[in-house]
Amino acid sequence: MKWSTGLLALLLAAAGLLCGAPASADESGWVRRVEVDGWVEGARSVRIRSPHDALLSRLWGRLKLSADIGDLYGHVSIDAQQNWRVEDETGFELHEVWAEYAADGWDLRIGRQVIIWGKADGVQITDIVSPPDYTEFITRDLEEIRLPVDAAKFRLLGDKIDVELIWIPVFRAAVPPSAGNPWDVEPEIPEGVRVTASSAEEPEVSLENSEIALKVSAFLSGLDVAASVFHTWDDRPAMHRTVSRREGGIDVHFSPEHHRMTVFGLEFSRPWSDFVFRGEVAYYLGRYFEPESVTGDPSRKNALNWLAGIDWTPGNDWSVIAQAAGVFIVEHERSLAAEQHALSGTLNVSKKLLRQTLTLSNMLYYNIRQQDFFDQLKAEYAVTDDVRLIAGVDVFGGGGDGVFGRYRDNSQVWFKAKYSF
Repeated sequence: MKWSTGLLALLLAAAGLLCGAPASADESGWVRRVEVDGWVEGARSVRIRSPHDALLSRLWGRLKLSADIGDLYGHVSIDAQQNWRVEDETGFELHEVWAEYAADGWDLRIGRQVIIWGKADGVQITDIVSPPDYTEFITRDLEEIRLPVDAAKFRLLGDKIDVELIWIPVFRAAVPPSAGNPWDVEPEIPEGVRVTASSAEEPEVSLENSEIALKVSAFLSGLDVAASVFHTWDDRPAMHRTVSRREGGIDVHFSPEHHRMTVFGLEFSRPWSDFVFRGEVAYYLGRYFEPESVTGDPSRKNALNWLAGIDWTPGNDWSVIAQAAGVFIVEHERSLAAEQHALSGTLNVSKKLLRQTLTLSNMLYYNIRQQDFFDQLKAEYAVTDDVRLIAGVDVFGGGGDGVFGRYRDNSQVWFKAKYSF
């Protein structure tokens, strides 16, 4: 939920007064500590192609407050944003609020929280507990794309094996770009077809509709492995159709619906010399895929998502991360918009300069079959420990029917200034 804006300055002033709150101890010997930190970021971009307008224009801040009393730890973070490009992003929002109790060999965290799974770089395979926010597609950092969920997370912590159990009683959907957002790219509608749509109905809050996840992680000598199962709702609705004919054309009404599915996951990582080898597999039972025709209906299929990656740190502050990923649809039908086996790759190359105060990086996403891409070139300079200047270029290319190619008119040059306190 977002609140009315205009209080960002007050929020930041309060943060300045609270920062550096000292730790103290009461008579029982429990340590009482309050920590306040956060950041403020201004961002602006210019579209490379005509009309050369701003795709990104915002002031965004996050205030984080943490406190602990003995084994009990609490955390609250609040976002404040003034967005001149996407107006419904403007306002205040509670980002995270949770309490955690840590004991010997186990802990329990309850509340709104971001949950991170997986080992991939910039790609979500098993990392699906926290749904994504695609307000600016994938041009944001993954840390900004993940949405928090209202959940209880219980962990058993062993020397070599951890067990994690998550219960999510309240469903949260992925966030697509809203109407009027430049990232809301409408598909082409055939001539003579008139389209209407209902709002997506989310699952009601009930014990029966809860989501539950289990993950077992093992930390062996030179090898980390994990297996998981997630009984969930698809955070992207299937677009069911009702088709009716009229004189001179066809009426199509979309009825978005979220469906149950179960996802089995497996992940591993193994370091060797200057390399780290990583892999992830997620097998989806009962996921709906969209049809190629606007008058068709989604089909329920099983699908395998996979990723294999290698990290290389050759020294001298260089880093290279290469990944191959794919989606294989079991019992594929030609009527589906997606191919039976989609292949893609990523390449992330970065280099630190000027005594590690300047970081140059390039992250490339490439769809092998559709031959479209997204390439983000970025330079980040640490003026001080608290102030960072970041500039970059986002380039989209390829065919207009591709995942990235459809945004080729949204290639942009951008600049950000971030202050952390």
